Amino acid sequence: MKKTVLICLVLHSFFCFSQAKKVPDVFEEAYVVTLKGDTLRGQIKIPPVKKLELYQKISFKDKTNKIKPYTSDRIKGYGYNSYYYISAFHNNKSCFFKVLSIGQLSLFMTKFEVLDEGETHEVHEYCYMLEKGDGQFKILEAKGLKKQLKDLFKSNKTLAQKINDQKEIPFNEETLEAYFKEFNQQ
Repeated sequence: MKKTVLICLVLHSFFCFSQAKKVPDVFEEAYVVTLKGDTLRGQIKIPPVKKLELYQKISFKDKTNKIKPYTSDRIKGYGYNSYYYISAFHNNKSCFFKVLSIGQLSLFMTKFEVLDEGETHEVHEYCYMLEKGDGQFKILEAKGLKKQLKDLFKSNKTLAQKINDQKEIPFNEETLEAYFKEFNQQ
């Protein structure tokens, strides 16, 4: 009898401690722009683990505390954490793009997962669009980034020279955003 009780206690303890802890939902101030152009103020749910969801779908809590999911084909975009995210189609799929710089040459970023040989990898894709262009996203590639940027910024000789003087240019959000903002301030 003692063995049975002991085994039950051990199993019960094991099950109690092996339960996944629920992470509470975190909501932060944000706004949504509807397809009609109306701005709704409220809060956006920040995924505790998969931040990529912010580029695919969002959960928005309005002033009445009603939570509503939105995909990029149901709203024009949303604002969160001093950035605006626009809805657009990319690779025949609707998604959100984080707007990093707006001007003559605008810079956007989106994130998604790709499955490669059974492993999922997070991909950050940086796209630009000319203000007076065809309205299509052009993708910046990590390979040959320095040449791409020099060609894009050739009208700003100081910036083009600054890029040329760099030994290596990091392919990341902070660096690209800084270059595009500098170009758009000319």
